[in-house]
Amino acid sequence: MVRGLYTAASGALVAQSMADNVATNLANVNSSGFKQTLLQIESAPTLDIYRIQTDPGHASGRATPGAPVAPYVGVLGTGAQVHDTPEDFTQGPLEATGNRLDLALSGANQFFMIQTPQGVRYTRDGQFTLDANSVLRTQDGNAVLGTNNRPIVLNGQLGPATIAPDGTVNQPSQGGQGGATVTTAGTIAIASFGNLLALRKEGDNNFVDTGNAQPAAARGVNVQQGFLEKSNGNVVRAMVDLITAERWFEANQRVMKAQDDATNNAINNVAKTTP
Repeated sequence: MVRGLYTAASGALVAQSMADNVATNLANVNSSGFKQTLLQIESAPTLDIYRIQTDPGHASGRATPGAPVAPYVGVLGTGAQVHDTPEDFTQGPLEATGNRLDLALSGANQFFMIQTPQGVRYTRDGQFTLDANSVLRTQDGNAVLGTNNRPIVLNGQLGPATIAPDGTVNQPSQGGQGGATVTTAGTIAIASFGNLLALRKEGDNNFVDTGNAQPAAARGVNVQQGFLEKSNGNVVRAMVDLITAERWFEANQRVMKAQDDATNNAINNVAKTTP
C-alpha cells in the first residue's frame, strides 16, 4: 500500500469538508439568527515504525544463531481528519426592521424556546408571525413557548403587542371608563445553556440539546422589539477560507498524482532487467 497516496487523499477530503462548510455559512449569510459552523481539524492517528531485522551472532570461530530484533525508527503520520464541527455562538449584528413581531436577543447565550413536532427546540431567529388563532409562531410554523411551557397566544381583539426587554408580551385595551388598560399575554421563554458545545444545529435554524447542554432559564434577558439578529458570519473571511480550501485540495491532488506516477514508474521500469 502506498501510504503517501492515502495520506494525501485524507488531506483532500478534509479540504472538501472545509469548502462545504464555508459554502453553507455563505449561503446563510442573510439568514436571521444564523450561527456559522466552525471546522476543527486534527492529525489522523499516527503509526509507530519499527525495522524488523535479524541481528547476526558475533561469537568467534563458530556460527551463532541470529537474534530477531525490531529497532524503533520513528512515527509515521497518516494524514488529517475532521475532529468536530461546533457552532460559533458569538453575537451577530442587530438590524432594525420596525416590525413589532421581530425580536432580537442581545445576549450570546440566550435562545427562544419553540415547540416543534420533534419536541422543544431553540433558536436565535426572532422573525415571528401570528397565525389565524393569534398564536405566536416562527416562519416554519412552530409555536413560540412562554415561561409556562405553553404557546404565546395573543388576543386578536386587542391592540398590537408590545414586548418588554424581559420578554413580557403586553397588549393595550380600552377600559370600561375610557381609561387604557394593558393585558399580559405571557412572557416569552428564553433559555441559556451551561454547555454550549452540546447544543447542535438540527436544520431550519433550530438547535437541539444533544443531552448535556444543561438548559436553564436565562438571566439578564434583553429582548429588543423591532430588531432581527443577522448572521455572525464574515463574508470576506469566508471567501478567503474558500480559496484556501481550493488550493489545499489542489495541493493534495498534485501529491496524489506524484505518488501515482512514482508507483507506475516502480512497476514498469525499476523491476525491469536488461537481458
